[in-house]
Amino acid sequence: MSPSEIERIFNSQDEEIHDYATAMKRSRHLALLLIFSLALSTPALAASPKKGSACKKEKLTSISQGKKFTCIKKGKKLVWNKGVKVSSKKAKASKKPTSAPATTARPTPTPTPTPTATATPTPTSTSKAATAGYTLEQVRANNNASSCWSAIDGSVYDLTKWIGSHPGGAANIRGLCGIDGTSAFKSRHGNSSGPTGQLANYLLGPLR
Repeated sequence: MSPSEIERIFNSQDEEIHDYATAMKRSRHLALLLIFSLALSTPALAASPKKGSACKKEKLTSISQGKKFTCIKKGKKLVWNKGVKVSSKKAKASKKPTSAPATTARPTPTPTPTPTATATPTPTSTSKAATAGYTLEQVRANNNASSCWSAIDGSVYDLTKWIGSHPGGAANIRGLCGIDGTSAFKSRHGNSSGPTGQLANYLLGPLR
């Protein structure tokens, strides 16, 4: 390779290096211009407000370090006041919602039942006969096991239900049906209170 060719190669390399360095400078300049233009277009971040430091708009507020600062006019200047402490926690409601009291249903008064008039029973012929008494002919008409009447000591008794319950047997009671059985009763029981008391359960009325 001739010296002239070598020189030409070195010269071309120097030009390339120069061009690269020029391009890098231009890139740096463009980057600086871009940063500067952005800085101008974007409002500068306001410094943390302090008491007495300048502010831009009256009544503007800013919270910093747990205090709320307000921009006030002092003389001809706008400055931040001393600030008021604020809490970051939200105040809890002091009162809980009170539920409306449940309405208690009033009991419906129960109507007092109107007393029903009780009909006075009409006296039957039997009740009248019990008061007036029974004749011996009536006693004689009831002279069997299905209707057994007997006259004892001046009173008339219906012994029909006693026939099957008599301790001495049904025949002794059937023998008293339709007659005056005073002598037969006393010959068996005398003045014993037990049989006499039992006999009183079947009393119909006096014998007339």
